[in-house]
Amino acid sequence: MSNFSVMYPLEFNNVSNGFEVISQENLQELTRFNLKNILLTIPGERIMMPNFGVGVKLYLFEQNNTDLSPLVFRIKSQIKRYAPYIEILDLNTKIFDNNLTISIRYEVKAANISDILELDITSI
Repeated sequence: MSNFSVMYPLEFNNVSNGFEVISQENLQELTRFNLKNILLTIPGERIMMPNFGVGVKLYLFEQNNTDLSPLVFRIKSQIKRYAPYIEILDLNTKIFDNNLTISIRYEVKAANISDILELDITSI
């Protein structure tokens, strides 16, 4: 069994003699985790990767702008660059009353994964 990444948040696990890991059995969880990291990380926040991330929360504070095409473009380009194994099938964004909703239907063909990630971002 090959391991792909450690689970986050890091929690020491005495059973596996270290941190709990994400492996072949839970690739869907790893994919969701990577996708959420891309969406929620603010550009410049990640060390040595200043262009990584969408920073979706920053779009909440745009001046009365309901045109979310720059956000959609940023999401698609970031996923294509940092998670090219994820194929976006459908992407919907809505902003209303300082709430941003993002819904991404995606698949990873190599791992036979299909899923929907829904994020609700609020300014509170």
